[in-house]
Amino acid sequence: MSPDRLEEVIPLTEPARVYRDAADRRGAELTDLERRFLRVEIGRVVAFLVGSIVGLLYRDLPIPEPVAIIIAVSSLSVFLGLVVYHRRLRRTIRRARAAEALARVGLYRLARDWGALDEALEAVGYDDPLLRTEAGADVAHPYLVDLDVFGPASVRALLGPTLTPTGVETLRGWLSHPSSVGDIQKRQAAVRSLVGDIGGREQLTIEALLLDHVDREEWAKFQRWLGDPALLIPAWSIHVARFAPPVTVGLFVFDVAGGALSSWTWIIPLAFQTALAWSWGEALEGYFSRVSSRSPGLRRHHALFAAWEAYVATDPSVRALQGRLVGESGLPASHEIRSLERWLDAADSRASMLHIIVAAGLLWDVHVAWGLERWRRRAGSRATEWFGALGELEALTAMATLAHDHPDWCWPEVTEGAPAFEAEGLGHPLLPESVLKSSDVRLEPCGRFLLVTGSNMSGKSTLLRSVGLAAVLAQAGSVVCARRVTMTALRTFTSMRINDSLTGGVSLFMAELLRLKSLVDSADAGTGGSALLYLIDEVLQGTNSEERRVAARQIIRHLLASNAIGAVTTHDLDLHVDPLLDPSSTKVHFREQVGEVGDRVLTFDYVLRPGLATSRNALKLLRIVGLGDASDS
Repeated sequence: MSPDRLEEVIPLTEPARVYRDAADRRGAELTDLERRFLRVEIGRVVAFLVGSIVGLLYRDLPIPEPVAIIIAVSSLSVFLGLVVYHRRLRRTIRRARAAEALARVGLYRLARDWGALDEALEAVGYDDPLLRTEAGADVAHPYLVDLDVFGPASVRALLGPTLTPTGVETLRGWLSHPSSVGDIQKRQAAVRSLVGDIGGREQLTIEALLLDHVDREEWAKFQRWLGDPALLIPAWSIHVARFAPPVTVGLFVFDVAGGALSSWTWIIPLAFQTALAWSWGEALEGYFSRVSSRSPGLRRHHALFAAWEAYVATDPSVRALQGRLVGESGLPASHEIRSLERWLDAADSRASMLHIIVAAGLLWDVHVAWGLERWRRRAGSRATEWFGALGELEALTAMATLAHDHPDWCWPEVTEGAPAFEAEGLGHPLLPESVLKSSDVRLEPCGRFLLVTGSNMSGKSTLLRSVGLAAVLAQAGSVVCARRVTMTALRTFTSMRINDSLTGGVSLFMAELLRLKSLVDSADAGTGGSALLYLIDEVLQGTNSEERRVAARQIIRHLLASNAIGAVTTHDLDLHVDPLLDPSSTKVHFREQVGEVGDRVLTFDYVLRPGLATSRNALKLLRIVGLGDASDS
């Protein structure tokens, strides 16, 4: 979808207006910067050519030589100035592009235009593992697959970016596992404090977008390096590296300058240094292979740390996280990370063709290795905590973005007590505003369940996913797509998208049974502890109706006897006919309208109504698609 057509599908809410205005403003700034960049490039070339030509031909030009020299020097000075300005302008353009992309991304999020959103994020180099298809494919997880928590078109895509590996993992944890009521309330307060500071969040996110990418493997290697054994070369090597090279270089300079000493006075020390560099080479090579393999991903992190250190926070939890960004020496994390970046840059210089000369003449590798070791002893024990705090701050900012984008969504009330879930105006957060329908939902207490009936496509599965996502977002500390939600802390478990496995030799029926067995086990595990929220869509579709009915009754009876609340959808209108299930179920349904023969219209109002569904549409649907006729009924 082109940006020009976004207004056709996005209601002009305040967030949409903010993003649209920002996109227009940033786009105009970017255009102006790119024009200026082109003029500076042209000016650089002209200044260099003028300075070079006049400097080379100053005696042959029809102007006085002093004037020619002044022109040449001035032109080359202008050239050098334009080189510096050119570099600064390039960095400014990178920031402007990131800012313009963020505004476009906000519009695409609001429009639920997943394809355009993915392209816009890719254009600024944002690669989030939680947005990949495989991130949401963990079939063993209680709800990730069924609720579209991760993946290209997912809840994760609605949140703001998390650029650091710890930010990604923090958000993964908050959305994958329930939290305590105390943690939920602290996160809510922290997220609330960040929602209104649009400019501050934008600057923090832009700073993060300018980082080099660090994937999970690089981050794991970095953490292993922090805990690696000490460097395996003698401790006295650093003293040799400090004193021997200056002596050798001094003797060499004295000899070249015509001193009275023999050349052997510097050749012998140089040979000694070369022998030491060679003898320590294997240990240093292994050391640097562990360090420099992850160095590109840590570039410029100091700027993001510095941005968070300077951020003026109002919430105690945010300030507490900022307070963790200090080293044992009292220096801020940004200072220590900048020091690490410099040593990593020095380690990367080993790739130069001149490295072998520098390594022998200055014992460069020894200096760099011991510099990294000193950093590790001084700050390595705190680095994991710094990045952990940074990850939590990023995750809070990501959820603040969701709250900013949807000011009409509610802050859920999560409390202790008997298992409960109640929502007014509950909707599915992944649906565009133009098609979103809301429902009032109340799950019954333990010993009862919500039975949802209705035809295909009427809204049953969407209702269950709305309930599940509300529970997941609420317990992450986020806003929820509803007018009001009150609930207790719950462990969510779903059984919806079940597939057979040809390679694994598992039929659909067996796959469903295994999933339901895990669900029941999870409910049993919560007896006496946190309650389970179960959401079962079309229980046991993979077998005949009679056996399905008997098996479903047994499973639901087991859940009713456990510390669990939940909802079950079914096409089987006779499922409730059971001495236990009938009085234990609260029945609700969705309704549809199907046109008569020749009329291909099938409509749904997605309104949740009390009682069992009474309409049937299978045969009418057959006729609509041309697979039956009126005489069949």
